[in-house]
Amino acid sequence: MVQLQILNKILQTGDTSVLLMNNLTDEFFSDYKQEFEYIKDHVNKYGNCPDMTSFVGKFPDFDVIEVKEGMTYLVDELYTDRNRRALAKIFNKVRELINDDKIDEAMTLYTNAASDIVKSSHIDTVDILKDTSRYDDYVERCHDFSKYYVKTGFKELDALIGGWDKNEELATIVARPGVGKSWVLQKVAVAAAEQGLNVGIYSGEMSERKVGYRIDTLISHLSNSSIMRGDSNIQTEYKSYIEKLPTMFKGSIKVLTPAMINGVAGVTALRAFIEKEKLDILCVDQHSLLEDDRRAKSPVEKAANISRDLKNLQVIKKIPIIAVSQQNRESTENGATTAHVAQSDRISQDSTILIFLNQRDNVLTLNLVKSRDSGNGAKLQYAIDLNAGIFTFIPDGTDEDQAEALRREYECSNEGDVY
Repeated sequence: MVQLQILNKILQTGDTSVLLMNNLTDEFFSDYKQEFEYIKDHVNKYGNCPDMTSFVGKFPDFDVIEVKEGMTYLVDELYTDRNRRALAKIFNKVRELINDDKIDEAMTLYTNAASDIVKSSHIDTVDILKDTSRYDDYVERCHDFSKYYVKTGFKELDALIGGWDKNEELATIVARPGVGKSWVLQKVAVAAAEQGLNVGIYSGEMSERKVGYRIDTLISHLSNSSIMRGDSNIQTEYKSYIEKLPTMFKGSIKVLTPAMINGVAGVTALRAFIEKEKLDILCVDQHSLLEDDRRAKSPVEKAANISRDLKNLQVIKKIPIIAVSQQNRESTENGATTAHVAQSDRISQDSTILIFLNQRDNVLTLNLVKSRDSGNGAKLQYAIDLNAGIFTFIPDGTDEDQAEALRREYECSNEGDVY
């Protein structure tokens, strides 16, 4: 019915811009392909819509009906109609492949086809010279900044970038193995949970138990090695912390590992994770430990596909996604650029924020290589004790003795805070 309604609406109003502005093709008009093609060819040849009299003369069996519904509603319904038919067709093909025991082909067909359906949406435009509603948005930001940004867990980084954008953020934290990027990502998760958000962590390498122990250290500052080794000397403190933990945070931290889904997750699985747990932010550890849903054979193509799919996922779900990635060997401590992300340039291109990490003598440097608005090239240094989950900011001009004193002062000031 909606196909007939839209064709009548176009003929009655003479407005054919709806076809171009909404990417409408003959696949949307399965019941009226000839009628649609006639209108399109008439527009291409003569520059306007055929009138109703000429059209009915060409198609005498066409039902002329009065249409009162608005075009926006009709286009939405047309997309729903098209998607329903397209998905049914895909499911039939997938079923056939499954019956033939061609599981990989079935998964590839489903992922690619479903992604294409999602991406082919109609176009909505805004005249920014006429629509001034963004001022109201600005005023709201002045009064409630937390509605738009998530604190990163590093207040000095927040001062540069404002925090993670709640609607438009795909940030990537890049470092070589052993520098501490997973610790940084887990600190990001704790900070988000402190703000009352539902946080998801995909851990491609660590078990949920090990992630939990690290989260415990970041919150309580109890020795991570003592927890991991089962040191009975901290049992009293650890028990006290564990008993109070469920009431300490308004938010949550949900962990997903390959063992929980019987295999490495792809972006499709991450989307299911977001939807099932109603996540407000997703932390991904890491790019190279994700499966390419498109099954590319080349490592570079695989990394590019994963990055592209993560970007699409962020756009669709509109939550911040913070991922970690490996740094290639060519980069140096002082010369990291967007080209120094391992495996694919696509990762740096798709990222809204790119942070490189370096560590030397228990000093961690956050190098802001790419950001949304400002701060590119800024470097922040922290004296770290990862075993205690401590990150102490080192202001510019601080020498090593002063940095150590700052770290000890921070450690002492946090003793007993959790309990």
